[in-house]
Order: sequence, then structure tokens, then C-alpha cells
Amino acid sequence: MICSRRTRRAAVAVAIALLAAVLSACGSSNPLGGGEISGDLKSIKVGSADFTESKIIAEIYAQALEANGFTISRQFGIGSRETYIPAVRDHSIDLIPEYTGNLLQYFDPESAATTPDSVLLGLLKALPGDLSILYPSPAEDKDTLAVSAETAQRWNLKSIADLAAHSAEVKVGAPSEFQTRQTGLVGLKEKYGLDIAPANFVAISDGGGPATVKALTDGTVTAANIFSTSPAIERSALVVLEDPKNVFLAANVVPLVASQKMSNELKTVLDAVSAKLTTEALIELNTSVEGNQGVDPDEAARKWISDNGFDTPIGK
Repeated sequence: MICSRRTRRAAVAVAIALLAAVLSACGSSNPLGGGEISGDLKSIKVGSADFTESKIIAEIYAQALEANGFTISRQFGIGSRETYIPAVRDHSIDLIPEYTGNLLQYFDPESAATTPDSVLLGLLKALPGDLSILYPSPAEDKDTLAVSAETAQRWNLKSIADLAAHSAEVKVGAPSEFQTRQTGLVGLKEKYGLDIAPANFVAISDGGGPATVKALTDGTVTAANIFSTSPAIERSALVVLEDPKNVFLAANVVPLVASQKMSNELKTVLDAVSAKLTTEALIELNTSVEGNQGVDPDEAARKWISDNGFDTPIGK
């Protein structure tokens, strides 16, 4: 029987509620024998990955929690998922913004889930017990493979499959971990036959930022891994190639939390923040930091916090 969207969402909500109940019963000892963890559930170390959007969202989490009486420390720009996931698990940090599809691929590379609901349910099953997620935001930021308008016109490109026919001529620019991820060259080769020689991969460490865009527009690379909320897509007339085989999964913003730091107060604040965060807001926030306005991530976050009423305690 085909379930309605409302039924699927109800199932997801029930799954998250059950997960929260299990996590609330966890002890406070560190199962991995890592660093000390504070027993104070209102003392939270917030981290971010090393790209603009992650820093902005991390600041939004931090400032909203501070407005609700949490004591916050920050450790931003940690690096890739391969670095910061272990940091959450060994209690170097307690909380970091994540993306559902990418996180699922990290823990379950063989997952066949692609839709937001199926990705979320798969993620709930795949997460180890010492990690937890809260309810995802409607805001989505997917990985994409993008080319310049000139390249798209020259080769008549619409999808990644079209690009695969030119594999020998294609240079790809992306973070170094893109080479070995299923949501990267591995998946692109398996699903589309886009076979990029090691010599034709250019590692660029700014997470699809200005250096990646410049390499794409000046012809240093032919295609690049650009986030779907990047203001450069419109500003630089980039063409995002269609991905009908879903190498890049649904990727809704979601807080990733060390299970031993879960609390009802944390959940209340971050669920409220997530409910208000939209894809359009992510694009506006990224544009304000990376565009002509040139504001810092903490300033952009502060304005969003104020505009959405999170600069005062929730319910007061």
C-alpha cells in the first residue's frame, strides 16, 4: 500500500521520538575513552566544517542557545566530515551542523535512499548510539556538479551523463575527499561512467567557494563540486548538471549532537531554529557573507537570529 506524505512524516516523527527516548536513557560515561565530557547539559561546544555556510549555521545554533541560557564555546573551521565526526564522538565538540544525505553516505555508503524521508529514516538506523540528530530543517543544500555556461553550450550538456562522454577531457575541481566519496568521483564513475584520471583531479579546499568558482570560470577545471545554495551559481552563470541517478542525495540541514549532551532544552531550541531555516534563507545568508556585503558569518547569523525572534528565550 502506498503511504501518504502525512503518514510518512508521522512515521519519521515517531522514529525520532523513539530515538530521543533511547538517548535520554544513556549514561554520561565516554564509551570511546576519549576526552572528558562535562556533565553540565547546558555547556555546549559548537563546531563547524571549514566552509561559509557551516560557520553561519553553527553561529545560528550557538547564538540561539546562548539566548536560552546555554554556555557556548566555539571551534569553527574544523575541516571535512572525516575529521569532525570523530571530534563529536571523542567529545572535542558537542554539536555541529550536518546534512542528512551526506551523513547517511558517511555511515552507510551502500544505502539506496534518495528522498528526504527515506534518507532520514536510513540515517536514524545508521547512526551509532553515541551520536544523535534532531529534526531536520526544510532548508536543503545538496552537492552538485557544475560547469560554466560556455562548457555546457560547447558540449550540449544537461546532465552528468552527457559530461561522461567527455571523461578524458574533463578536469574536476573539488575538496580532496571528493575523490574517495560515494557522493563524489566514486559514485559518478559507478552511476554515470564519468571516469576522471587522478591527474585530472584538482584538489581545492574551500568547499565550493571563491577559489573553486574561479578555477571553473577561468578554465583551470572543467567541472566543479559546488553547493546548491552557492550564490555563485547565479552570479557566475554556472550550469548545475542534472543528477537523475541521485549520486547526490537529499541533503537537509540537521543538527548532529553527541548523545550524552542531548536534553529537552537543547531539542526545544534547535527544533525551533530548524523549523524556521529555509533554502532561500541559506542562499541569502551565503550571499551576505560571500557577496559584496562582505559581512562576517557571526554578523549574518545575528541578523537572522534577530529577524526570526531567537534573540530572546523561547516562549518568553
